[in-house]
Amino acid sequence: MSIEKILITGASGYLAQFIIDRLHGEYQLTLIDLVEPDRAPAGTTFIKADVTNPAEIEAACAGQDAVVHLVALVRGRSDKPASLFADVMVKGTWNVAEACVKQDVQKLVNISSISACPPAPSAKLPYEVSDDFQFGAGDLYYALAKYLGEQIGAAYHQAHGLDVIHVRPGVIAGDGQNPGPSAPDIVTDPWFVYVDPRDVAQCVARAIETQTVRYGSYNAVAGRTDSRFAWKQAEDDLGYSPEHNWPEIPGGDA
Repeated sequence: MSIEKILITGASGYLAQFIIDRLHGEYQLTLIDLVEPDRAPAGTTFIKADVTNPAEIEAACAGQDAVVHLVALVRGRSDKPASLFADVMVKGTWNVAEACVKQDVQKLVNISSISACPPAPSAKLPYEVSDDFQFGAGDLYYALAKYLGEQIGAAYHQAHGLDVIHVRPGVIAGDGQNPGPSAPDIVTDPWFVYVDPRDVAQCVARAIETQTVRYGSYNAVAGRTDSRFAWKQAEDDLGYSPEHNWPEIPGGDA
């Protein structure tokens, strides 16, 4: 399996720019979104397309070898209705998976989230992908939509043999949505939930490169001993090696 052409959805988003920068030069990139990115490297192609429109997504997937799916409600999502999350994130992901099958795309790399499976109170830490989880009321629409997106990927892998890798980023530093990490006064459990967007881009690149993993979910978080979400499986299976780990914050040394 040789990946040469990659379609990136949600290409105007904050995280997308880091992924585009990482993949540019190695692959032929087609970028889709409702608005054109402010900054796109030379040689990339932009197509205006809406993930809620199956025909537009199917047309954009034609001739592609892989899709990196980034579309999500991120900024200002707290006041959005459940129906919008269902339409954009759940139906949108379904449209992307269906388009991949119809257009013979080899691989779907779905950008999920650590929110997809919040650790249950009884779960051991750091949290492994297969451990027990429990949804809470906070940010439920977003978390549930990410979880359902993973289930769509699993269904299309099982039913059609589509290679699907879910990358679950931690809290993305620098996106303007949060203040950034700082050590708590008292540490009783692994607490660090952040990730540098450059490391998420690295994990996506490793997911594209792998020829041995055909399906899986992986946490993409900082490579610290106090990370709340385990990242070693991504290292073992994909070769993920986080490089930006906030060494100035104590407690994370290997």
